[in-house]
Amino acid sequence: MSEYLNRDQRKEMTQILATQVIEALYSVQSIEKIVVLSNERQWLKSFDNQKIIILKDPEIKKLKAKITHAANWIQSQGADQMLYLSVDLPFVQEKDITKFITEHQGGLSIVKAHKENGTNALILDFPAILEFQFGVNSFDKHLATAKAQKINTKIVEIKNLSLDIDTWDDLQEFKNNSMNTQFSNFINRHSL
Repeated sequence: MSEYLNRDQRKEMTQILATQVIEALYSVQSIEKIVVLSNERQWLKSFDNQKIIILKDPEIKKLKAKITHAANWIQSQGADQMLYLSVDLPFVQEKDITKFITEHQGGLSIVKAHKENGTNALILDFPAILEFQFGVNSFDKHLATAKAQKINTKIVEIKNLSLDIDTWDDLQEFKNNSMNTQFSNFINRHSL
């Protein structure tokens, strides 16, 4: 995206997409807490919701290590399970998350990204420990790890959780299927 958007625009885009995901999450009544892994304190102050817990983003570069850090912290707080959602889901709505939670049958439930065999969402029941994977082929890596650890696994198909924004082509695809969201307003405002 750096070829098409400057640093400030990329930051704004990320915050808008993350805001949409967070707002969808806190609309789901069965979700008790939302852990946001970030050091963007100013932006996070805009959320006035008792469900939100801000966990300082560790100085680790790899996403899988960051998510493992968050999962370990969540488990140490006595949680029975965790739900991970990618922050770049432009179509996510409360009903998609509710459906995902409803379809979860214990162990691991996972949503495959629409491309590159990635992972956009998962629910993991504790005390199971999963070596988190993200990026190309992470979906198959999660399935293989779960199988090796004998974790009951369910693949869940939810279109709005599988579509993410990683590339300029993804952004163009969103424009072709656009909904009226904060993200579509961002696209229009910047004439993308």
